[in-house]
Amino acid sequence: MTIEESIKNNGYAIKHSNLTDWATDSFSITNTPFLIMCTSGTAVLEVNLIKHNVRENSILSIQRESLVKIESISDDFMTIQLLSAPETLLAASAGLSFDAMQNIHINPHRVLTDEHAIAITKNLLNTLEAYSENTNHTHHIDFIYGIIRCLVIELADIATDRMPESNNTQIRAYTTADSYFMKFVILLNQHCRQQHDVAFYADKLNITPKYLNEIVRKQINHTAKDVITKFIVASLKRELLYSGNTVQRIAYDFNFCDQSSLGKFFKKATGMSPVSFRRKPE
Repeated sequence: MTIEESIKNNGYAIKHSNLTDWATDSFSITNTPFLIMCTSGTAVLEVNLIKHNVRENSILSIQRESLVKIESISDDFMTIQLLSAPETLLAASAGLSFDAMQNIHINPHRVLTDEHAIAITKNLLNTLEAYSENTNHTHHIDFIYGIIRCLVIELADIATDRMPESNNTQIRAYTTADSYFMKFVILLNQHCRQQHDVAFYADKLNITPKYLNEIVRKQINHTAKDVITKFIVASLKRELLYSGNTVQRIAYDFNFCDQSSLGKFFKKATGMSPVSFRRKPE
């Protein structure tokens, strides 16, 4: 059963990967939230412009509609991943504490040092992998939701109870600014092909462009316009590599006035023309 078939039939899939199937350029995950547990090696992964130093027994939660980039990766890097359909994760986490769930969002990267937590997390992932190959069990769906729910609870406990890796202060509370930033990222995935201006997203969030810029700067030390550009470029790269559409058609789909405008925008952001990027070797 392929990964796609497993997600469709079971609502999730387990995958062992060294991330060589990921592009080194930024790209968006639009439909499948997932969890990465590093089993060996090291990598620097950037999620929504925030860098995470991933190493053995790191847990990294990547929500749907996130922008991801590989900064660096070691030859021995390996992960076990849980890929989940949005509805599966929603059903499995129904009724759990809002604060606990938000802690997973705001503290997505944890390095497990407690042997008990490491064992529980690995065992839950291994159990899910076993069940993915045994769909004939009478209570198959109930078991799956129960195991994923246990995994979410464990992640919430890890995010809530443990100190951040970088310092010895308590995990900070989830703030209004955090909420605005997350909503901004979601809006970008929904609208970045057509909407390129900060004012549009600020209006959708019912805040001023100035306040949106302040929020984004505080969160990731970039301007809102920088983030919009990164999302547009990521979407353009994916379109150029996989759609087969002409550059002229892509310019139209992305709301550029013509192919030349798209070319200038893309070259300024990447140093390459759209045609050169499409032709570059894998």
